[in-house]
Amino acid sequence: MELQIDPYEPCPCGSDKKYKFCCYQKAREEMHKNREELSHSDDRLNHMAQQRWGEADFEVCFGFDKEKCKPLIKGAHSIQNNRVLNRISKDGHLYHIGSKLTKSGPYPILKKISRNKASKFFGFCDYHDTEIFKPIELKDYSQEPIENYLFAFRSLTLEYHRKIRVLNQLRDNFKSFPSATLDPMSVNFYRTALLDFEDYSKDYNSFKKDYLERNFNGLRTVYRKLDFEIGFATSSAFTVQYDYKGKQINDIYFDKSVDKMPSIYVNVYPIESGTNIIISYLVEDESVYKDYFDQLESLTNEELVSHLNFLIIEYTENVFFSPELVEAMTEKEEDSLLRSFASSLDILEKFKLELEQNYFKFNLFHNSI
Repeated sequence: MELQIDPYEPCPCGSDKKYKFCCYQKAREEMHKNREELSHSDDRLNHMAQQRWGEADFEVCFGFDKEKCKPLIKGAHSIQNNRVLNRISKDGHLYHIGSKLTKSGPYPILKKISRNKASKFFGFCDYHDTEIFKPIELKDYSQEPIENYLFAFRSLTLEYHRKIRVLNQLRDNFKSFPSATLDPMSVNFYRTALLDFEDYSKDYNSFKKDYLERNFNGLRTVYRKLDFEIGFATSSAFTVQYDYKGKQINDIYFDKSVDKMPSIYVNVYPIESGTNIIISYLVEDESVYKDYFDQLESLTNEELVSHLNFLIIEYTENVFFSPELVEAMTEKEEDSLLRSFASSLDILEKFKLELEQNYFKFNLFHNSI
């Protein structure tokens, strides 16, 4: 991947001007100046990072028939509030994995959050959030194709919204600090964010086509029901790097030549006296995921939850834990959970955990409620 900005490509600040005529000269002038942030405390750095993430948020409706959109964009739950989050909350609160920024970089922490705020994103107007998802909001899951479609679609839109937000944040950072356009790591983040945006745009268009044609058979889905309630819930979309046997199926870090990095859609949540596991992919990605899903279908429930225990922490941030699950963890389990989460971006942390024999030494499914 090219780690420098070409003078005649669009400026990464998002101005629609060519880089040479926008941030290039400002970047060169700023390059030798000390950034004010370097003298800030960790608390100040963390506050500024949270503020910039908040400023990168935006409102959009991912509903397809735009003529029916209502002006109000609501904070839509990617995980059902009254049917799922209330089952795992305590006194109206849950835990999720957040991050704190320091001069040495971000590190993960468990943060308490109100269930009314958990899993929310500004991705649907009031009309579409209500109407589109009625088939999965008003009745229990029964493995119908439209239900599989809607669970997967909601996972997609959450992640699509997040990819756009990340791109917004990077562009805002280039505006504030033009010299970042000369930093190879910042440019790499930017180019990766552009590719992520393009990948999810393509998937969104595939979902849109199927919805408008009322074709809900464009997904392959693996479903399992466990006979106990878990203490967490997730709705996620991500690209899987290795199959169950350890064979690489997507080179997510280095191969930028493929048309897109295909996603799978994972929904895991407790129900009355049980747990639903719904995992899907678009059939247009059959060549990538067929063998992998054949493997998943052949697994026992015990093998599948062990694999999901890894996938969920390795690939997603949209997971929420009951206070009972978190409070029942030993100090070592909590340490393993947070550091294993961080290791997906830090290979050295993974090596440390493996040496300590503490890599993924927790079981999200063990502590049922």
